[in-house]
Amino acid sequence: MEGEQAVTATSFVIFPDGGWSNLPAPFQKLFDELSLKHAVYFVAAEPISSHAPAAIQALSLDQIEAFGWAEAAAVVLHPCWIQAAMAIAPKYLIAMPDSPQQGEPALWSKCRKWLCAHSDLIIADAEPYYLEQAFCTEHIFLLDGRDEVTDLLARQAFSWTLSGFSPKPLVRLQQRCLAEWHNKRLTSDSEKLGKDKLPTLFFHSVYQYLIYDLERAKESALAAFELAVLEGKSDALSMYYRFVSAIELKQGLTRAAVQTYSYTAVTDEDRRTVDFLDEWLKEGKDGLAGALLYRLNDDYKQSLARLELLESDPMAQQLTIECYIQTGKLKKAKDSIKTDQLKQGDEQQQYLLLRGTSALLAGQRHEAIHSFLEAAEHRIEALGNIAEIAALDAAVLELFMGPAGDSSPD
Repeated sequence: MEGEQAVTATSFVIFPDGGWSNLPAPFQKLFDELSLKHAVYFVAAEPISSHAPAAIQALSLDQIEAFGWAEAAAVVLHPCWIQAAMAIAPKYLIAMPDSPQQGEPALWSKCRKWLCAHSDLIIADAEPYYLEQAFCTEHIFLLDGRDEVTDLLARQAFSWTLSGFSPKPLVRLQQRCLAEWHNKRLTSDSEKLGKDKLPTLFFHSVYQYLIYDLERAKESALAAFELAVLEGKSDALSMYYRFVSAIELKQGLTRAAVQTYSYTAVTDEDRRTVDFLDEWLKEGKDGLAGALLYRLNDDYKQSLARLELLESDPMAQQLTIECYIQTGKLKKAKDSIKTDQLKQGDEQQQYLLLRGTSALLAGQRHEAIHSFLEAAEHRIEALGNIAEIAALDAAVLELFMGPAGDSSPD
């Protein structure tokens, strides 16, 4: 904002996912460059890997609490650090977690969602996860080493964040570059793409959607759907054609978008959803129908933008809370709940779990445990949340110790 003075983070602390050698190469390059301008610390038992820049210093778990966080950023690479990183209240929180892995613990998935929801900047190392987060938040960048221009913009976003400036002006620029990168692949290497042509077409459509080039987005989405049908993909309707409904929503064609979605309704649940949408349209609740349809396309950012205009509608309030929970914005979800209207049972338990997890992320462990115990009075399964606290503590200690052999030279 004009007149405001940016607050620079003079240092940043890396909360790692394994040792230095475990970092993706583009991340190593970024930290290497920044170590020339900033004090950089790495949370680990000494010594740090000999492969790391000499300027990067180790930081112990005991030293974290006493660190000068008022002028430092926390850079979190593994989701299990979420509680420790948020509790210290750093000047900036930067999330750089690995993409979701098949078979990973459910707790990591939840923590990754919470981490990204509370971060000032997110940098992803894989395109599918980048696009997932682009539908949840604005401050997301891709840094995967494939294209120097897009990598440069991600590195610039990191530097801007450390300097106290919003990286938001760079978001759309990187998305335009990524759209063009995919477009070049489709026009110059189309015959060579082979099995990569379908995801390339679809990703190109999504980027065009993000930058509001909606006619081209629709063209690519339909081309992806046609190719998916030819390849016999079982998700041709639900994955590729359904996305056309989100594009039409952005074009302001809510009723056409609902009709498009109805063509993809093959399950009983999908058909019930279409009935809801049709009923809302008949009642003139186009905004509510659009908000739900955006959510059905996993575009929580657009869904919430619509719901904010419908605050007085009870159903809009319910959908807003659900969107907050699904995107990891737990405190917003908790604060949106009217406690005097809660019913005993599931609703009460959900509120207590939200309150407990919000307290945990704020570093209030005693308050969190108390809320979880209250929730367990409704259902004993809530005690699992207390066990998750111990699981996080154990994971943090394991990451702190680092993989054996990481400190040894080649």
